Amino acid sequence: MDYWNNGIKTYTQTVLSYPSDTDPIVKSLHNGEHCLFWDPSIHKNRIHYKPTVQDQCDFMNTKDIWFDPYRVATVVKLNMFVTDIKLQGIVKPVMLHYNGEQKFGINTGENRMRAIERIPEITELESFISTHARHADQFKHLTQIENFKQFVEICKTPVGSKYLFTFTDKDASYGIFWYEYNSERTRKITPGYPWCEKVMRGYLKHNSNITFTPEWFDKPIDWSTYLGKSNS
Repeated sequence: MDYWNNGIKTYTQTVLSYPSDTDPIVKSLHNGEHCLFWDPSIHKNRIHYKPTVQDQCDFMNTKDIWFDPYRVATVVKLNMFVTDIKLQGIVKPVMLHYNGEQKFGINTGENRMRAIERIPEITELESFISTHARHADQFKHLTQIENFKQFVEICKTPVGSKYLFTFTDKDASYGIFWYEYNSERTRKITPGYPWCEKVMRGYLKHNSNITFTPEWFDKPIDWSTYLGKSNS
């Protein structure tokens, strides 16, 4: 189900705790149908995600990529992510879901998964796990997150930080579909998708014979130099 139709809700981190009737984490639990856990070290091989880095290369090497400008933009972001993660590591926890399958699904953090394909020394990720209450016993060894205060303490953000959530519904197999928050540490590598599309158009105009390979993502690119070149 496309839970994007549920919209994105914004919450501001405050000094005082949110009342339970407005707390986003309480909301995500859907009156006890769902649970949220914290695991500081999930091995990357336990997480299923698509597309992979090679999938992205195959896509970029096709004749018509512009039917999916969003995906093109994620390629720019991935190049930036690889460079940044090598310098400061992964800043934000990923959001996983568990529905009884062998591997976790990933709701927030796919590009981080692709980035660490190029950084093999990173093998584990800090992760939130959203799941149904019927699976709670499988995670009883982990910290259970029951409110927004716990959530932001794990993310180590300052008061005033903006958090975004998209929730599922009470009939879903997990409670949180997506989340994000603003961070000064990642601001420079999280430009908007229109910006990423524009600089890739400029890059391809001046590198028309490029063949995308996984190794291409290892080379830092100053994308801002292509900002005004898409029409030049």
